[in-house]
Amino acid sequence: MANYYSLVPHIPSSIFPYVGIIAIVIGLLLAFFGDTIWKYLMSLIGALLGASLGFAFAFHYGLIVTLLVAFLGAVIGGFLFYYIAEAGIALFLAYFAFILTLYAFGQKTSGLSTFNHNFGIDEVIAAIVALAVFIVSILYFKDLVAIFTSLAGGILVDYGLTSFHLGIIATAVAIVVFILGMIYQFVRLNRKKPVSKAAVNQQPAVRQ
Repeated sequence: MANYYSLVPHIPSSIFPYVGIIAIVIGLLLAFFGDTIWKYLMSLIGALLGASLGFAFAFHYGLIVTLLVAFLGAVIGGFLFYYIAEAGIALFLAYFAFILTLYAFGQKTSGLSTFNHNFGIDEVIAAIVALAVFIVSILYFKDLVAIFTSLAGGILVDYGLTSFHLGIIATAVAIVVFILGMIYQFVRLNRKKPVSKAAVNQQPAVRQ
């Protein structure tokens, strides 16, 4: 996968190994503990976006006002991304499924412009698919998080190891990290699932 990393902005060779180590550490955390830390990562992303928007809107009102608005944007963005991340990601996946379904029917759409036209049978089917994807995403959200964070962790590990010129070994290690991380997260998720009342009632009573 080393060829694909040419899309990443150029990093000076002097610090590239350190970036690689950081990528490996974050990748391992995501691969094995993604179900636990993903909300904090989403909150950090929301805070950065909120601060950026606040800075952009208040840039012409002086340094103090800009910093205050950027800080307020970071707080609001971090809060929103932490508490509505599940619904937001589910909506994104549903929208993506909607667009892909329209493409499958041969429609060339630019996304939101689709909603400016009358719905036909293709759009109705795409909307049904999107609704199904949204429901499934909500119902099995933790499982999806385990899969996607393990995959993201594997990619980061591959990127980090590539900085040490390991070639195909980096990709092989990344695949192992992805598989083991996903298995580990699923095992942890199954342990966290509450025991049903029926299973409790089936347990033999303890004699006193």
